Amino acid sequence: MSLRAQLDRWRRSLAGRLSLQFAFLFAAGFTLVFVLLYWTLERQLEAQDYDALQLRLRQYAGIYAESGLDGLRERVTEDGEAPHVRSLFIRLIGREGSVVWGKIPPDWIDSDTQRVVVPDGWGGWSEQRVYTMRVPRDDQQDLAVVSQALPDGLLLQVGRSTDSRTVLLAPLKRTFLEIGGIVVVVGLGVGFLSAWRATRPLHQVVETARRIITTGALDARVPAPGGRDDVAELVNHFNTVLDRNASLVRTMREALDNAAHDLRTPLTSLRGTAELALIQQGDAAAGREALADCVERADEVLHLLRTLMEVSEAEAGMLRLQKTPCDLREIAGHAIDLYSDVAESRDLQLALAPGDAVPITADPVRLRQAIANLIDNAVKYTPAGGRVDVIAETREREAVLTVRDTGPGIPPDEQPRVWERLYRGDQSRSQSGLGLGLSLVRAIVVAHGGQTGLTNAPDGGAIFELHLPT
Repeated sequence: MSLRAQLDRWRRSLAGRLSLQFAFLFAAGFTLVFVLLYWTLERQLEAQDYDALQLRLRQYAGIYAESGLDGLRERVTEDGEAPHVRSLFIRLIGREGSVVWGKIPPDWIDSDTQRVVVPDGWGGWSEQRVYTMRVPRDDQQDLAVVSQALPDGLLLQVGRSTDSRTVLLAPLKRTFLEIGGIVVVVGLGVGFLSAWRATRPLHQVVETARRIITTGALDARVPAPGGRDDVAELVNHFNTVLDRNASLVRTMREALDNAAHDLRTPLTSLRGTAELALIQQGDAAAGREALADCVERADEVLHLLRTLMEVSEAEAGMLRLQKTPCDLREIAGHAIDLYSDVAESRDLQLALAPGDAVPITADPVRLRQAIANLIDNAVKYTPAGGRVDVIAETREREAVLTVRDTGPGIPPDEQPRVWERLYRGDQSRSQSGLGLGLSLVRAIVVAHGGQTGLTNAPDGGAIFELHLPT
C-alpha cells in the first residue's frame, strides 16, 4: 500500500479523526491560555507603570497645594538624584495652554501640550478629576503620562518613558511559537496513541467481522478488552451476538437434519403408495386405498408446515388471538378428552385434578392447542402404568395450569432448551416429531402475556407450568 493510501486511510479512520481533533483542541487550549497570559502580563505592566506615576502625581499635587510652585520645585530638585525620578517628565500648564513650569528629560520630547491637553474654551478645565493617557514614542519606547487639574486651574502632568510592552513581550511570543509547535506535535502524538488505544477493540471487531465474512469461521471472537467502559461493553455484546448466531446456525443445522429425517418417512411412503397405485391400475379398491393413504401422509406434512408457520407468527408477535372470557379448567378438560383414548391404550392414568373454575380472558382454541401439546408430550414420554395429572388453579392474581407426569423427567442441562423451536433432546430421538410442540406452547403463552416453567419432580417426572394473566 502506498504512503498516500496509508495517509488517506489513517485520515478516514476513527483514530485519525480523534487524534486530529485532540491535537486541535490541545493547540486551541494552549493558545487560549497564552492569550490570557499575554493579556494579563500586558495589563499588569501597564497598571504598574501608571500606578507608580499616579502615586508620584498625588504626592506632587499635595506639595503644590501646601507649598505652591516653589515648594514643588524644591521637592523635585531634592528627588532629582534618584534615577527613577530624574527620568520623570513634570510640567505645569496654564489655562491658555502655556507652560508655567516644567522638568523635561533632555533625551525625549520637550513639548506635547497640544496633543495632551485640550482647553474647554471657557477659561477653565471642564473636569476636575484625574485622568491618564498614553502616547507612543517609537517602537522601542512608550510614553506614559498622567495628569491632574489643580484647584487654581493649572494642570499638573507627570510622565515617563517606559519600555514598549510589545517589545518586552516579544520573547514570550517567540517562546510561545516554539513551544506551541512542540505542543501541537506532542498533542498529535498523544492523541493518536490515546485514540488508537481507545479504538483498538473496534478495529478488532471489524477484523473479526471481516474474517467471518471472508472465511465463514463462525467461531471467531473479538479478544475481550480490559476495563468496563462502553467499548468493552460493546465488544462483549458483539461476542454475545456471535455466540447466539453460532448457536442458532448450529440449531438450524440440527433442525434441518431432523426435519429431513422426519419428512423423509411420510414423503417416501407417499411416493411408494402412489407408485403402487399406478402399478395396480385395474384394482379400484386398491387405488382408493392408496389415494386415502396419500391424503393422510400429505396431511401430516401440511400439519408440520402449518405448525412451523404458527410458531414463527407467534414468535414474531403476529399470531392472531380471539380473546374471550373463558374457564381455564374447562379448556383443560376438553384437551384431556382428546387424549383419553391414547392414554388408555398406553395403560396411563390421565386425570384433571378437582378444583374451582379458573376464569381468564384468552383465546380458547389456541389455549386448548397449547394444553393439548403439553398433554401429548407427557403421554408420549410416560411409561406404561404411569400417571399424568393436569391441575388448573388461581395463584396470586394469575391462572396456572400444571401438567405433571411420572416419566423419566428432563435433564437439567436440557430444560432451558426444550422450549426452542425444532429442539429435540436425547430422550426424544426415538419418538416421532420435530420438536415443535413445546415451542408452539411457549409462543402461544407468550402471545397471551404469560410465561412457561419447567422443573423435575423430586420423586421423578417432569412438571410443566403455564402462567397466564387473569
